[in-house]
Amino acid sequence: MIHKVRIGFDTRAAFLDPHRGFGRIARSLVEALLAQAPGEVVPFVPHGYPVPPRWYPLAAHIVQLRRPRRGAFVVDPLAWSLTAPHQRLDVLHLPAWGVPPGLRTPVVATFHDATPFLFPSPASRWKRWRGRLAIRSLARAAAVHAVSHHAAAEAVAFARVTGERVHVVHWGVGFPFVPPEQPGPGEHVLFVGGGEPHKNLEVVLAAYRLARSEVLPNLVVAGPAAADPTVAARLGEGPLGGRIRLAPALSDERLASLYGDALATVVPSRHEGFGLPALEAMACGSPVLAARAGALPEVCGDAAELLDPDDPAAWRDALLALQNSAEKRHRLRTAGLARAALFTWEKCAREMIAIYRELTRERNALT
Repeated sequence: MIHKVRIGFDTRAAFLDPHRGFGRIARSLVEALLAQAPGEVVPFVPHGYPVPPRWYPLAAHIVQLRRPRRGAFVVDPLAWSLTAPHQRLDVLHLPAWGVPPGLRTPVVATFHDATPFLFPSPASRWKRWRGRLAIRSLARAAAVHAVSHHAAAEAVAFARVTGERVHVVHWGVGFPFVPPEQPGPGEHVLFVGGGEPHKNLEVVLAAYRLARSEVLPNLVVAGPAAADPTVAARLGEGPLGGRIRLAPALSDERLASLYGDALATVVPSRHEGFGLPALEAMACGSPVLAARAGALPEVCGDAAELLDPDDPAAWRDALLALQNSAEKRHRLRTAGLARAALFTWEKCAREMIAIYRELTRERNALT
Protein backbone atom coordinates (compact mmCIF):
# COMPACT_ATOMS: atom_id res chain seq x y z
CA MET A 1 0.00 0.00 0.00
CA ILE A 2 1.34 3.40 -1.04
CA HIS A 3 1.29 5.93 1.79
CA LYS A 4 -0.48 9.09 0.76
CA VAL A 5 1.30 12.38 1.20
CA ARG A 6 -0.07 15.88 1.35
CA ILE A 7 1.59 17.83 -1.46
CA GLY A 8 1.43 21.61 -1.61
CA PHE A 9 1.92 23.06 -5.10
CA ASP A 10 2.29 26.76 -5.93
CA THR A 11 0.11 27.28 -9.02
CA ARG A 12 0.17 31.08 -9.06
CA ALA A 13 2.02 31.34 -12.38
CA ALA A 14 -0.88 29.52 -14.06
CA PHE A 15 -3.16 32.43 -13.15
CA LEU A 16 -0.78 35.39 -13.18
CA ASP A 17 1.15 34.52 -16.37
CA PRO A 18 -1.20 32.23 -18.32
CA HIS A 19 0.30 33.12 -21.71
CA ARG A 20 3.92 32.50 -20.74
CA GLY A 21 5.76 29.21 -20.52
CA PHE A 22 5.80 29.30 -16.70
CA GLY A 23 2.03 29.63 -16.64
CA ARG A 24 1.43 26.76 -19.07
CA ILE A 25 3.86 24.57 -17.12
CA ALA A 26 2.27 25.26 -13.73
CA ARG A 27 -1.24 24.57 -15.02
CA SER A 28 -0.30 21.41 -16.93
CA LEU A 29 1.77 19.92 -14.12
CA VAL A 30 -0.74 20.57 -11.33
CA GLU A 31 -3.51 19.00 -13.40
CA ALA A 32 -1.36 15.93 -14.05
CA LEU A 33 -0.54 15.73 -10.32
CA LEU A 34 -4.21 16.00 -9.40
CA ALA A 35 -5.07 13.19 -11.81
CA GLN A 36 -2.33 10.85 -10.57
CA ALA A 37 -2.52 11.63 -6.86
CA PRO A 38 -6.18 12.47 -6.16
CA GLY A 39 -6.77 13.64 -2.64
CA GLU A 40 -3.09 14.40 -2.05
CA VAL A 41 -2.44 17.73 -3.80
CA VAL A 42 -3.10 21.13 -2.23
CA PRO A 43 -2.95 23.79 -4.99
CA PHE A 44 -2.09 27.28 -3.78
CA VAL A 45 -3.82 29.87 -5.97
CA PRO A 46 -3.68 33.68 -5.95
CA HIS A 47 -6.49 35.35 -4.06
CA GLY A 48 -9.43 36.47 -6.18
CA TYR A 49 -8.83 34.31 -9.27
CA PRO A 50 -11.39 31.73 -10.44
CA VAL A 51 -10.23 28.13 -10.00
CA PRO A 52 -11.07 25.54 -12.68
CA PRO A 53 -14.05 23.53 -11.35
CA ARG A 54 -12.41 20.23 -12.36
CA TRP A 55 -9.73 20.77 -9.70
CA TYR A 56 -12.09 20.64 -6.72
CA PRO A 57 -13.03 16.93 -6.65
CA LEU A 58 -9.37 15.90 -7.10
CA ALA A 59 -7.64 18.29 -4.69
CA ALA A 60 -7.12 17.63 -0.99
CA HIS A 61 -7.84 21.32 -0.49
CA ILE A 62 -7.42 24.55 -2.46
CA VAL A 63 -5.81 27.49 -0.69
CA GLN A 64 -5.93 31.15 -1.71
CA LEU A 65 -2.62 32.88 -1.09
CA ARG A 66 -3.24 36.59 -0.67
CA ARG A 67 0.27 37.78 -1.52
CA PRO A 68 2.13 38.37 -3.66
CA ARG A 69 0.25 39.19 -6.81
CA ARG A 70 3.42 38.36 -8.76
CA GLY A 71 6.83 37.10 -7.83
CA ALA A 72 7.39 39.66 -5.09
CA PHE A 73 10.17 37.68 -3.48
CA VAL A 74 10.51 40.02 -0.51
CA VAL A 75 6.92 39.52 0.72
CA ASP A 76 6.66 35.80 -0.10
CA PRO A 77 8.03 34.73 3.32
CA LEU A 78 5.16 36.46 5.13
CA ALA A 79 2.55 34.94 2.83
CA TRP A 80 3.91 31.42 3.20
CA SER A 81 4.62 31.67 6.95
CA LEU A 82 1.00 32.71 7.58
CA THR A 83 -0.52 30.09 5.28
CA ALA A 84 1.59 26.92 4.93
CA PRO A 85 1.64 25.82 8.63
CA HIS A 86 -2.15 25.51 8.67
CA GLN A 87 -2.23 23.03 5.77
CA ARG A 88 -0.41 20.05 7.36
CA LEU A 89 1.78 19.63 4.31
CA ASP A 90 4.32 16.84 3.97
CA VAL A 91 6.08 18.66 1.14
CA LEU A 92 5.68 21.95 -0.75
CA HIS A 93 6.68 22.33 -4.42
CA LEU A 94 7.65 25.87 -5.45
CA PRO A 95 8.13 25.76 -9.23
CA ALA A 96 8.82 29.38 -10.10
CA TRP A 97 10.01 32.02 -7.66
CA GLY A 98 12.61 30.67 -5.24
CA VAL A 99 12.45 29.47 -1.63
CA PRO A 100 11.53 31.98 1.13
CA PRO A 101 13.34 31.69 4.46
CA GLY A 102 11.69 30.31 7.56
CA LEU A 103 9.53 27.58 6.03
CA ARG A 104 9.38 24.47 8.20
CA THR A 105 7.74 22.37 5.49
CA PRO A 106 10.28 20.53 3.29
CA VAL A 107 10.45 22.32 -0.06
CA VAL A 108 11.02 20.94 -3.54
CA ALA A 109 12.15 23.91 -5.63
CA THR A 110 12.39 23.98 -9.42
CA PHE A 111 15.58 25.31 -11.00
CA HIS A 112 15.09 26.53 -14.56
CA ASP A 113 18.40 28.06 -15.58
CA ALA A 114 21.20 30.38 -14.51
CA THR A 115 20.40 33.15 -16.99
CA PRO A 116 20.60 35.98 -14.37
CA PHE A 117 24.23 35.03 -13.75
CA LEU A 118 25.26 34.36 -17.35
CA PHE A 119 23.74 37.10 -19.50
CA PRO A 120 23.42 40.86 -19.16
CA SER A 121 19.85 42.02 -18.92
CA PRO A 122 18.07 45.28 -19.72
CA ALA A 123 16.13 44.83 -16.47
CA SER A 124 16.76 47.11 -13.55
CA ARG A 125 19.56 46.35 -11.11
CA TRP A 126 16.89 45.44 -8.53
CA LYS A 127 15.34 42.81 -10.86
CA ARG A 128 18.72 41.32 -11.71
CA TRP A 129 19.60 41.12 -8.03
CA ARG A 130 16.23 39.54 -7.24
CA GLY A 131 16.73 36.89 -9.93
CA ARG A 132 20.12 35.93 -8.54
CA LEU A 133 18.77 35.95 -5.00
CA ALA A 134 15.96 33.59 -6.01
CA ILE A 135 18.50 31.16 -7.48
CA ARG A 136 20.70 31.33 -4.39
CA SER A 137 17.62 30.68 -2.23
CA LEU A 138 17.36 27.17 -3.66
CA ALA A 139 20.06 26.20 -1.17
CA ARG A 140 17.21 26.19 1.40
CA ALA A 141 15.31 23.49 -0.49
CA ALA A 142 15.21 19.92 0.73
CA ALA A 143 15.38 18.84 -2.92
CA VAL A 144 15.95 20.72 -6.17
CA HIS A 145 14.06 19.77 -9.31
CA ALA A 146 16.17 20.54 -12.38
CA VAL A 147 14.29 20.69 -15.68
CA SER A 148 17.18 19.16 -17.67
CA HIS A 149 20.60 17.64 -17.14
CA HIS A 150 22.03 20.92 -18.43
CA ALA A 151 20.07 22.79 -15.74
CA ALA A 152 21.20 20.29 -13.09
CA ALA A 153 24.85 21.14 -13.74
CA GLU A 154 24.04 24.85 -13.45
CA ALA A 155 22.13 24.28 -10.21
CA VAL A 156 25.23 22.79 -8.63
CA ALA A 157 27.38 25.63 -9.95
CA PHE A 158 25.12 28.62 -9.20
CA ALA A 159 22.52 27.61 -6.60
CA ARG A 160 25.14 26.12 -4.26
CA VAL A 161 23.40 22.78 -3.89
CA THR A 162 25.07 19.38 -3.84
CA GLY A 163 24.50 16.99 -6.69
CA GLU A 164 22.68 14.37 -4.59
CA ARG A 165 19.95 16.91 -3.81
CA VAL A 166 19.28 17.61 -7.49
CA HIS A 167 16.71 15.52 -9.39
CA VAL A 168 16.25 15.82 -13.16
CA VAL A 169 12.65 15.67 -14.37
CA HIS A 170 11.88 17.00 -17.83
CA TRP A 171 8.78 19.03 -18.55
CA GLY A 172 6.06 17.50 -20.68
CA VAL A 173 3.65 18.43 -23.44
CA GLY A 174 0.04 17.52 -24.07
CA PHE A 175 -3.29 18.70 -25.43
CA PRO A 176 -3.91 21.04 -27.21
CA PHE A 177 -0.34 20.78 -28.51
CA VAL A 178 -1.09 18.00 -30.97
CA PRO A 179 -0.51 17.78 -34.74
CA PRO A 180 -3.22 18.82 -37.20
CA GLU A 181 -4.83 16.08 -39.26
CA GLN A 182 -2.87 17.25 -42.29
CA PRO A 183 0.57 18.91 -42.29
CA GLY A 184 0.29 22.69 -42.16
CA PRO A 185 0.69 24.89 -45.23
CA GLY A 186 3.98 26.42 -44.09
CA GLU A 187 2.47 29.87 -44.27
CA HIS A 188 4.85 31.48 -41.78
CA VAL A 189 8.00 31.05 -39.71
CA LEU A 190 7.27 31.11 -35.97
CA PHE A 191 9.23 32.48 -33.03
CA VAL A 192 7.73 31.97 -29.55
CA GLY A 193 9.28 33.53 -26.47
CA GLY A 194 10.48 36.66 -24.77
CA GLY A 195 12.41 39.61 -26.08
CA GLU A 196 15.37 39.30 -23.71
CA PRO A 197 18.79 39.41 -25.44
CA HIS A 198 19.58 35.76 -24.70
CA LYS A 199 16.41 34.67 -26.53
CA ASN A 200 18.27 35.89 -29.61
CA LEU A 201 15.40 36.98 -31.82
CA GLU A 202 17.98 39.25 -33.46
CA VAL A 203 19.67 36.38 -35.32
CA VAL A 204 16.37 35.54 -37.04
CA LEU A 205 15.77 39.18 -37.92
CA ALA A 206 19.31 39.37 -39.31
CA ALA A 207 18.63 36.25 -41.39
CA TYR A 208 15.53 37.90 -42.84
CA ARG A 209 17.60 40.91 -43.91
CA LEU A 210 20.03 38.83 -45.95
CA ALA A 211 19.86 38.40 -49.72
CA ARG A 212 17.55 35.60 -50.92
CA SER A 213 15.48 35.71 -47.71
CA GLU A 214 12.78 37.76 -49.45
CA VAL A 215 11.17 34.51 -50.68
CA LEU A 216 10.65 33.25 -47.13
CA PRO A 217 7.16 33.50 -45.61
CA ASN A 218 6.38 36.13 -43.01
CA LEU A 219 7.81 35.83 -39.54
CA VAL A 220 5.30 35.54 -36.69
CA VAL A 221 6.60 36.66 -33.29
CA ALA A 222 4.36 35.19 -30.59
CA GLY A 223 4.24 35.46 -26.82
CA PRO A 224 5.94 37.89 -24.46
CA ALA A 225 8.22 39.43 -27.11
CA ALA A 226 5.15 40.46 -29.10
CA ALA A 227 3.64 42.08 -26.01
CA ASP A 228 6.80 44.06 -25.18
CA PRO A 229 6.34 47.61 -26.57
CA THR A 230 10.08 48.15 -26.98
CA VAL A 231 10.42 44.95 -29.00
CA ALA A 232 7.30 45.75 -31.03
CA ALA A 233 8.64 49.22 -31.86
CA ARG A 234 11.95 47.75 -33.01
CA LEU A 235 10.28 45.11 -35.17
CA GLY A 236 8.18 47.70 -36.94
CA GLU A 237 11.21 49.64 -38.15
CA GLY A 238 12.72 49.37 -41.65
CA PRO A 239 11.83 47.09 -44.55
CA LEU A 240 11.08 44.11 -42.27
CA GLY A 241 8.07 45.87 -40.75
CA GLY A 242 5.68 44.51 -43.38
CA ARG A 243 6.98 40.95 -43.05
CA ILE A 244 6.51 40.53 -39.30
CA ARG A 245 3.28 39.74 -37.50
CA LEU A 246 2.94 40.13 -33.74
CA ALA A 247 0.82 37.67 -31.77
CA PRO A 248 0.75 38.47 -28.04
CA ALA A 249 -1.42 36.85 -25.35
CA LEU A 250 -2.43 33.77 -27.29
CA SER A 251 -4.64 30.99 -25.99
CA ASP A 252 -3.03 27.55 -25.98
CA GLU A 253 -5.32 26.50 -28.82
CA ARG A 254 -4.32 29.44 -31.01
CA LEU A 255 -0.63 28.92 -30.25
CA ALA A 256 -0.95 25.24 -31.19
CA SER A 257 -2.56 26.29 -34.47
CA LEU A 258 0.35 28.63 -35.21
CA TYR A 259 2.82 25.82 -34.56
CA GLY A 260 0.89 23.45 -36.81
CA ASP A 261 0.71 25.93 -39.72
CA ALA A 262 4.39 26.96 -39.61
CA LEU A 263 7.02 26.21 -42.20
CA ALA A 264 9.31 25.98 -39.17
CA THR A 265 9.53 27.05 -35.56
CA VAL A 266 12.81 28.82 -34.78
CA VAL A 267 14.30 28.58 -31.28
CA PRO A 268 17.54 30.58 -31.54
CA SER A 269 18.21 31.10 -27.80
CA ARG A 270 21.81 31.33 -26.68
CA HIS A 271 20.72 29.75 -23.41
CA GLU A 272 17.76 27.63 -22.29
CA GLY A 273 17.31 25.51 -19.20
CA PHE A 274 14.75 23.47 -21.15
CA GLY A 275 13.20 25.08 -24.25
CA LEU A 276 9.44 24.52 -24.02
CA PRO A 277 8.63 26.11 -27.43
CA ALA A 278 10.85 23.54 -29.17
CA LEU A 279 8.95 20.68 -27.49
CA GLU A 280 5.53 22.21 -28.16
CA ALA A 281 6.45 22.78 -31.80
CA MET A 282 7.59 19.18 -32.29
CA ALA A 283 4.38 17.93 -30.67
CA CYS A 284 2.37 20.00 -33.16
CA GLY A 285 4.28 18.63 -36.15
CA SER A 286 6.28 21.78 -36.85
CA PRO A 287 9.84 21.33 -38.13
CA VAL A 288 12.19 22.87 -35.57
CA LEU A 289 15.37 24.86 -36.11
CA ALA A 290 17.10 25.33 -32.76
CA ALA A 291 20.32 26.80 -31.47
CA ARG A 292 23.11 24.48 -30.55
CA ALA A 293 23.12 25.92 -27.03
CA GLY A 294 21.92 25.29 -23.48
CA ALA A 295 19.50 22.40 -23.05
CA LEU A 296 18.10 22.58 -26.59
CA PRO A 297 20.24 19.69 -27.91
CA GLU A 298 19.14 17.60 -24.91
CA VAL A 299 15.45 18.29 -25.50
CA CYS A 300 15.46 18.12 -29.28
CA GLY A 301 17.84 15.20 -29.75
CA ASP A 302 18.12 14.36 -33.46
CA ALA A 303 14.61 15.64 -34.20
CA ALA A 304 15.60 19.26 -34.90
CA GLU A 305 18.24 20.93 -37.01
CA LEU A 306 20.73 22.53 -34.62
CA LEU A 307 22.40 25.76 -35.75
CA ASP A 308 25.01 28.25 -34.62
CA PRO A 309 23.11 30.94 -32.65
CA ASP A 310 25.45 33.63 -34.02
CA ASP A 311 25.27 32.80 -37.75
CA PRO A 312 22.31 34.49 -39.51
CA ALA A 313 23.25 32.93 -42.86
CA ALA A 314 22.93 29.46 -41.38
CA TRP A 315 19.37 30.23 -40.25
CA ARG A 316 18.44 31.69 -43.63
CA ASP A 317 19.89 28.71 -45.48
CA ALA A 318 18.13 26.22 -43.22
CA LEU A 319 14.78 27.96 -43.74
CA LEU A 320 15.30 28.06 -47.52
CA ALA A 321 16.19 24.36 -47.52
CA LEU A 322 12.97 23.53 -45.66
CA GLN A 323 10.95 25.69 -48.02
CA ASN A 324 12.42 23.88 -51.03
CA SER A 325 12.25 20.31 -49.75
CA ALA A 326 9.01 18.55 -48.85
CA GLU A 327 11.10 15.49 -47.96
CA LYS A 328 13.10 17.44 -45.36
CA ARG A 329 9.95 18.93 -43.87
CA HIS A 330 8.41 15.45 -43.61
CA ARG A 331 11.56 14.01 -42.03
CA LEU A 332 11.79 16.70 -39.35
CA ARG A 333 8.05 16.55 -38.71
CA THR A 334 8.09 12.78 -38.23
CA ALA A 335 11.19 12.85 -36.04
CA GLY A 336 9.75 15.69 -33.98
CA LEU A 337 6.49 13.89 -33.30
CA ALA A 338 8.37 10.78 -32.16
CA ARG A 339 10.65 12.86 -29.94
CA ALA A 340 7.80 14.83 -28.35
CA ALA A 341 5.99 11.59 -27.50
CA LEU A 342 8.77 10.88 -24.98
CA PHE A 343 7.86 13.99 -22.95
CA THR A 344 4.42 13.78 -21.32
CA TRP A 345 2.91 15.55 -18.33
CA GLU A 346 1.85 12.16 -16.97
CA LYS A 347 5.49 11.00 -16.94
CA CYS A 348 6.60 14.31 -15.41
CA ALA A 349 3.96 14.02 -12.66
CA ARG A 350 4.89 10.39 -11.86
CA GLU A 351 8.53 11.30 -11.45
CA MET A 352 7.73 14.35 -9.31
CA ILE A 353 5.40 12.30 -7.07
CA ALA A 354 8.23 9.80 -6.55
CA ILE A 355 10.46 12.67 -5.34
CA TYR A 356 7.76 13.98 -2.98
CA ARG A 357 7.21 10.53 -1.48
CA GLU A 358 10.89 9.75 -1.10
CA LEU A 359 11.48 13.10 0.60
CA THR A 360 8.58 12.39 2.96
CA ARG A 361 9.91 8.91 3.78
CA GLU A 362 13.34 10.33 4.55
CA ARG A 363 11.87 13.00 6.81
CA ASN A 364 9.67 10.52 8.65
CA ALA A 365 12.64 8.21 9.18
CA LEU A 366 14.43 11.02 11.02
CA THR A 367 11.52 11.79 13.35
